[in-house]
Amino acid sequence: MRENQPAAPKTSTERQKEYKARKLADGFKHTSIWIHTETEQEGRQAARDGKPLKPQGSKDPVSWAIGWLNEKGRQ
Repeated sequence: MRENQPAAPKTSTERQKEYKARKLADGFKHTSIWIHTETEQEGRQAARDGKPLKPQGSKDPVSWAIGWLNEKGRQ
């Protein structure tokens, strides 16, 4: 009888676990980083101004580059 019943919906925890397993199998790894918001905004502004991706010399080059890339992605 149970064969004909639809499967119970998966919980968000189960879906997250499956998603993580798929990403790992695809060669990704999960990393968290700290982003300096002011420097990220500087990178966004540089992208708006048409400046190249050159974060060297900023307070936090990674934050600057993330801001630049995010802004370019919106354009």
